Amino acid sequence: MEDGKHDQGVISRTFRDGMLEVGDGHSIYWRSHGNPAAPTVVILHGGPGGALNPRWADFFDPAKWQVVMFDQRGCGKSTPFGELRHNGLAELVDDIEKLRIALGIDRWAVFGGSWGTTLGLAYGIRYPERCLGFLLRGIFLARQQDIDWFLWDVRRVFPDAHQRFLDAIEQAVGRRPANLREVLDLTEAPLARFDTNGQRLAQAWTRYEHSLSSVGPMPAEPPASGTSEGRPSASSASSASSASSASSASSPSSPSSASATPSSPRAASDPAIAGTSAVASDVTTGDTASPSSSNVPASAISMALLERHYMANELPPAPLLMGIHRIAHLPCYIVHGRFDMVCPADQAQALADAWTSARLSIVNASGHWTFEPGIAATLRRDAGRLLTDIRTQGLQA
Repeated sequence: MEDGKHDQGVISRTFRDGMLEVGDGHSIYWRSHGNPAAPTVVILHGGPGGALNPRWADFFDPAKWQVVMFDQRGCGKSTPFGELRHNGLAELVDDIEKLRIALGIDRWAVFGGSWGTTLGLAYGIRYPERCLGFLLRGIFLARQQDIDWFLWDVRRVFPDAHQRFLDAIEQAVGRRPANLREVLDLTEAPLARFDTNGQRLAQAWTRYEHSLSSVGPMPAEPPASGTSEGRPSASSASSASSASSASSASSPSSPSSASATPSSPRAASDPAIAGTSAVASDVTTGDTASPSSSNVPASAISMALLERHYMANELPPAPLLMGIHRIAHLPCYIVHGRFDMVCPADQAQALADAWTSARLSIVNASGHWTFEPGIAATLRRDAGRLLTDIRTQGLQA
């Protein structure tokens, strides 16, 4: 592999990265590492709005895989930050395909967690001929009952966390939501403003989700969504408030000038792809750069803003289970925590019932968090099993 940038997290690796113009004024940040002669896996982060976490790549042996990750529209290093216009499931699915073409990859496996499973299934159903197989963790089918559970019905198990969530909304807008629809309606304006009040509400939204996510101890904030260097801080989010559809129109941001070698000859010759100009080291300690008036990570702002936007305006999608027949011939491994309170395990069972050849592991003493010990161990095991399936079934071109 050619020299490039270096991770300084749990595992040291050399990677390439860049920006890809995907249309509608959006550019997405991507990165890749590993063996270009090996099968490729694309990693789809959660949220929406969560941004990539380099630690997810640790489930895949870089000698045996080529790993591609990217920040979805409106979050992480993708631009414009927080943009809601032209930001829906269909656009994100098409972005994955545009990235595959731009990087010169024929077919790839899909690894997604939480919202990343929604996106991964939607991508596979739309482009089955471009998929090698699936590793899916924390299934979110994005049905109305799944949204209802997360925003309202989970109070049956976490009444204290839900009360704190409603308290934060009431403090931000002066009115307490009486139902799920009011949660979405009342949070729209403050989250779109990116001011101090909106940032506090965004943090309360993210802490609410965080409180539902793990059976065991977790960090004080959600795990890192990438580097703090080069990612938007709360201050940059505040200055970018016009990115929201509830605010004035923003100008599309252009990709940075090339300095990192793109990951394929196609990428090297494609004007839509440019390497990022700053050399950044991804760490696993979180994205917390912020002005003195706020300690709110930009990842919390984008997560709350985009989750609300999707739940209010973009979901539910066409029923995903109805399209599983289009990918049912491909290998699939499903990993789900038995005590997942963000996405209850009946969603994983429903997917396995529709995809009868898929192998479902419901992990005891585990919730929604990727790095709970049982979840992480099962993901490592099943990444290896997926690779074996791809090789033995002759799926790789």
